[in-house]
Amino acid sequence: MKGVDDIFKKAELSYYQRLLKLKSEMDTKHNNIVGEDVRLFYLNFILQTLRSYKPAPNGIQWSKEEKEKFKNLSYKEQRKMIVKKSEIKSSLFPYVSVDYEPYTYSPRISDRAKTSYNKAQELLKKHEKTYFNDITPLTQQEILNNLRIAYNERYLKAGVELASLLFKKSSLKGGDEAKKDIIECASITKALLDEKIGENSYMYYQLYKWCIDSDRIYLRDLGTSSLGVNKEQALECYNHALESIVWEAIDEEAQRKSNKLSLIGAELYLAAAIKYQSPAAFLAAASNYCPTGVEWTLYYAIIPFHACTRCAIALGGGGIDDLISYYRGAYRNLPKSYSKAARLQAYRDKPKSQKGLINGLDPYFDEKFPPDTLIDLSSKVESCVYGGRWGSFGMSYATKIGVIKDPRDKDSTKESIKEYYLMMWRIVVGNSKEFRYRGIGLLHAFSIMLYSNLTYGLPSARPYIFPKEVLDLEIDFNKGLEGVDQERK
Repeated sequence: MKGVDDIFKKAELSYYQRLLKLKSEMDTKHNNIVGEDVRLFYLNFILQTLRSYKPAPNGIQWSKEEKEKFKNLSYKEQRKMIVKKSEIKSSLFPYVSVDYEPYTYSPRISDRAKTSYNKAQELLKKHEKTYFNDITPLTQQEILNNLRIAYNERYLKAGVELASLLFKKSSLKGGDEAKKDIIECASITKALLDEKIGENSYMYYQLYKWCIDSDRIYLRDLGTSSLGVNKEQALECYNHALESIVWEAIDEEAQRKSNKLSLIGAELYLAAAIKYQSPAAFLAAASNYCPTGVEWTLYYAIIPFHACTRCAIALGGGGIDDLISYYRGAYRNLPKSYSKAARLQAYRDKPKSQKGLINGLDPYFDEKFPPDTLIDLSSKVESCVYGGRWGSFGMSYATKIGVIKDPRDKDSTKESIKEYYLMMWRIVVGNSKEFRYRGIGLLHAFSIMLYSNLTYGLPSARPYIFPKEVLDLEIDFNKGLEGVDQERK
């Protein structure tokens, strides 16, 4: 089936148009600087970012009153409170919060609709670990018929769910029954378009994508004309689904070739993570803020990466194994600490009953394992600056071989911190000479906006603040890595 890359250009999407507008505003502000001036602009941005960081308590802080309140909340409200305390926000979708509800179904429904809908939900819950098509045909029909009754009683939520299940049931099948299901799905979806329900908008887009799939084997006589769907409406619906943070739309857009392993992919997943309080989405966002499995990337956002990883853990998801490996390898810019890795591993292996979890959640993880401050140079720095790559001299490697000492070590001195800072700049400047800068790119503009909102970092990810006398040092943006090879030997 065709992917979103084959159907819509990114420039046709509303979130991307916001990025284009941001780039245009930045071009105007900086008079379309090019060449060497752009390189110097970026280096100065990194310097100003380091100087702008403000001190704040490290780790999410919980008062006694908040802990008492948390215990008495429902599971859903507990998850919301954790995400609120994380203070994580999407710069791409700034309006999204844990309370974001783009559409509210009317509570005024008939008793018959309520009874039928609840019957369908009970059956679905009973088979929640089973794919819908693997449920017995008799039970499938019972679920669908109950949803039909509720929808015919004007309960719109039942109609949206009915259309989705009909599509799941028959989009990969042939025969008269499957054809009837798809036609019914299209009829419901089009009838609900004016309601502007995000999930229904995504269903329309799916129908259009299904119709134009040239590799489709079954029901090839059903096309855009017979179902009454078109590309213009599909684009509007896809945009609406994205702006409504419909999970399937967000995931599909984040998987677009040009969005994978990028700040855009990270921000798409972050919006979904906030709306759904999903640990899996937080980890997906983290893996896009700091991609693994690639040699280097131009966008490497350490603060939101660590905040998302720790929020996933607090929500009862994965992430502890990642922290263990980072402490063992001084990766993702954490100071190497085998003792912290060992304590995390011991905690991971404890029975759940001994971890002090609440409804499977770990809200006080930051209190148990306070986060380290992060040496973060803004997302304008490539990953190789931190870790190094073949033929490149990274900060972690320089620390490992003893050329410099991590300033967060307990035995660091003002002199060793100064040496680290100067070596760090030699690596950053040297690396910057490898690239040709033609102007402020779209993602460059976005990364600048992202970091302009992080002067205090985030509760679970505070930046390391160099001493003022070190930050006041004059930095030569032309010196680069001269002499490093000799020091490495």
